[in-house]
Amino acid sequence: SSIDVLGVRWGAMAPAESASSGAALRGGALCGRRLGGACAARRWVLLGCLAILVPLTGAVDKSKFRTCQQGSFCRRYREYVQKVEASHGAEFAHEVDPSSVQLSGHALVAKIRQVNDASVKPLALQLRFFKDAVKGHCGITRLLVNEEAPLHPRFQLREGDVVVKEQDLHPDAVTMQSLGGGETKLVSSAPGDCEVVLRHRPFELDFRAAGRLLQRLNGRHFMNFERYRSKGSAQHAGLVDATDVDDQDLWEESFGGHSDSKPRGPAAIGIDVTFEAAVTLTGLAEHATALDLGSPGFTEPYRFYNLDVFEYALDVPMALYGAVPLVTAIHRWPKGVPSTASGFFFPNPSEGFVQVDPTTNEGSKTWWLFESGVLDAFMFAGPTPQAVLEQYHTVTGWARLPPISTLGKHQSRWNYVDTADSIGVNTKFDQHDIPYDVLWLDIEHTDAKKYFTWHPTHFAKPDELLDALAVDKRKLVTIVDPHIKKDEGYDVYKKLKHLDFFTKTKGGQQYDGWCWPGTSFYPDFCNPDMRNQWAKFFALDYYPHNRVDLYTWNDMNEPSVFNGPEVTMPRDNLHKCHTGSYHIEHRDVHNVYGFYHHMATVQGQLERAPNVRPFVLTRSFFAGSHRHGAVWTGDNMAKWSHLARSVPMLVSLCMCGLSFSGADVPGFFYDPEPELFNRWHQLGIWYPFYRGHAHLETKRREPWMLGDETTAMIREQVSIRYQMLPMWYTIFAEWAGAGTPILRPLWYHNLDDKKAYEHTDDHFLVGESILVRAVTEVDAKAKRIEVYLPPGEWFDFWDDKAPPRSGGHSISVPLHAGHVPVFVRGGAILFKRMRRRRSAGAMAADPYTIVAYGQQASGHVYIDDGDSHEYHDGAFIYDRLAFDGASLRSEPGPALPAFGLARGMPNTPERHFRVERAVFVGLPRRPVSARLTGTDGEPELLQVTTEAAAGNGHTATVKKPTGLLGARWSLELVF
Repeated sequence: SSIDVLGVRWGAMAPAESASSGAALRGGALCGRRLGGACAARRWVLLGCLAILVPLTGAVDKSKFRTCQQGSFCRRYREYVQKVEASHGAEFAHEVDPSSVQLSGHALVAKIRQVNDASVKPLALQLRFFKDAVKGHCGITRLLVNEEAPLHPRFQLREGDVVVKEQDLHPDAVTMQSLGGGETKLVSSAPGDCEVVLRHRPFELDFRAAGRLLQRLNGRHFMNFERYRSKGSAQHAGLVDATDVDDQDLWEESFGGHSDSKPRGPAAIGIDVTFEAAVTLTGLAEHATALDLGSPGFTEPYRFYNLDVFEYALDVPMALYGAVPLVTAIHRWPKGVPSTASGFFFPNPSEGFVQVDPTTNEGSKTWWLFESGVLDAFMFAGPTPQAVLEQYHTVTGWARLPPISTLGKHQSRWNYVDTADSIGVNTKFDQHDIPYDVLWLDIEHTDAKKYFTWHPTHFAKPDELLDALAVDKRKLVTIVDPHIKKDEGYDVYKKLKHLDFFTKTKGGQQYDGWCWPGTSFYPDFCNPDMRNQWAKFFALDYYPHNRVDLYTWNDMNEPSVFNGPEVTMPRDNLHKCHTGSYHIEHRDVHNVYGFYHHMATVQGQLERAPNVRPFVLTRSFFAGSHRHGAVWTGDNMAKWSHLARSVPMLVSLCMCGLSFSGADVPGFFYDPEPELFNRWHQLGIWYPFYRGHAHLETKRREPWMLGDETTAMIREQVSIRYQMLPMWYTIFAEWAGAGTPILRPLWYHNLDDKKAYEHTDDHFLVGESILVRAVTEVDAKAKRIEVYLPPGEWFDFWDDKAPPRSGGHSISVPLHAGHVPVFVRGGAILFKRMRRRRSAGAMAADPYTIVAYGQQASGHVYIDDGDSHEYHDGAFIYDRLAFDGASLRSEPGPALPAFGLARGMPNTPERHFRVERAVFVGLPRRPVSARLTGTDGEPELLQVTTEAAAGNGHTATVKKPTGLLGARWSLELVF
């Protein structure tokens, strides 16, 4: 927790309060974390530490990170685009050889010729067609373009890592028709009316469904495919690729004092995609900007290059920690035809840029560019956002269902000082009657930043902490970063060095960089053998004080290298990956480094205890990371602007398949003002992943540190989170089992609600039924706030006696100091557990409360044991409850595509499924009694308590009905 620089101790922190926020101390503490006590080792390091003893500016140093213009492959591509665009259609580089077009079942192959230089070898084109795994409909088309016999193998992700193995997909046989005029049409055989039109000269591809053009690829002729070549090879005879427009820096370039050798030369690939009649594009996680990607009108393209961005900026297209190159487009058709959705996915792990132009009457124009690899893209036909995500999950796999405890509150800090401090925090939660589930330990818990170890004095007895948590059925998370301290006495380092599993330099030497421990080596997580070894470090007999439910935090895995280019690893470093030797350049795989680190850690937890669900949080991620665990938005700031931007950032992640996501509450950097602290926790209880976290130099900010009033507010809001755990667990199961996002834009269920698109950055849906309106600015003097309600009937979540509100417009509601505005869609049934316990595990046998909103309502509830994988064998309950205005009926729900049908939980005591009350909100009549009929057919008379609600409505409560979830029964109201 502190270091010595020139005899001065910097960054010391007492258990009860943080270090001073003075400039020198702030910079010193940062130095201490960055260099792990090694500041005195080298003079340049010491000077670097002294240089940062200045106030934090609250803004990223953009000069450390490349723009499109500062990277040669993006700069020349933009020049190529400008040249092609300026020709008004006269310039194009590619055509399909008609004689090469061949179809076999679900796959078409052809050759793409270079129009302007016949001596250049053709490219190999493949089109493959698949059905989705949910409905068996058409709508998944894969485009693959690669070099034939390249000078060097072009990197492709191993089948099954990001995209599932093709043998696990469902082929969709197509028929081929020649349309004349140089066009070939491919028509799907599966339901859905899907087709692709391949235009030969110039090469273009139209993706169509239901008789409408959804996407046109290479319609503007921006396709660029830079083949590997020998240095000094002859220039092309005409326009072949972007190197013919700008041939600077093809073999070496520099940025920020670092040189990038490029021994294989240029290898960029790019293509334009136009989304016909699209009014919005959503996705491209992760960027700290608006949900509608075209609305900012950035001239700089969105960048994909996973980076450790210190104090990241908002409303810019700069790269952040993760990359999911997926968009969902919403198409608004003329003449009253209902709007539809489609998706486009380009899983390339090298550095990427995506230009999104503002939408026009012609739709949304984009181009996609990556530094290396192959052109491998998927088109999804929708026609709804849910269908797009089902198609995406068909291709990338279903999400991992987390342990139920991880849906509760998480409490973290860099760093809880020692075992006593950590136990004290745990005890204080109980003393203040605030539920929570998971305590987190940051890097200072280790022995000199050596992961899989414990600090010899501060955490000498971690079992005392683990035991104290276990008493309340709580869990512990320890951090395990990817950088490995160079220390011959450190067994992890010695094993990986002996096995030759570290990333290498361009010259084939062991690569080392600087991170928290000082000199660090970086494992080659792209190598499956390395991942297998990493998994062994989580064994119960290897990691000291390990337990089957000790969870893990993977941070700094972009990877972060303090003395590297752009604070990461050189692009010309070498990996083995799934090949036989170290010849894969880091540039080819940069954006999956953290993905593979995450995968290896999850593998370790699964090998440690195969029937215990893992939990691993990662900062860096890629498409497919949903199969491994949770993500968060990184090192945000305790500022209102960061609270506000958390909404579109998290909704974007959910729309990219990463629903188990959250933002640090109430901001990682800086001390939040009390109002911001309150509002962020009020919002945070509606995040899928709800964690309080704080920087080393901030004041302690546990819920009881800001006074009794704030403590009481936090208690009530966290209690709401726990009351709603049955709802949360159900929508998590529907995400893992059917690909349904947990957070959704307001327009998700009604694409033709034009007003909903105006409120996507401060409103969101939790599941289908709950609408949350964030309070995003200081409101000390404000008394009311505007809330947009989509069409339909909406009930105030906080007041079930309030009259329902009609949607389709904005309403003004009182601004409450204790919570943010939340509404429930009329027609919903929510499931709750009302008793306040210490943790989710302590609630396992608590009875359920069922709340029906409106005269007709329905809803689902999912139940399993919360910890094991037995749900894969059907050991779960998934019920549908429906209310018709007089009778509430329980019956088995439909199959979840990834889980199958529920088979029940016969080995679990029935008391775990009890219903202690059913509440009916918004009844037009007053019931006088109720009767429940179970499987035995014998009715049971029950009492009803009814309260008058505003607007001549009624709220009725039936207490202690004897129905069990997981069984058939009906509860009839008698009027």
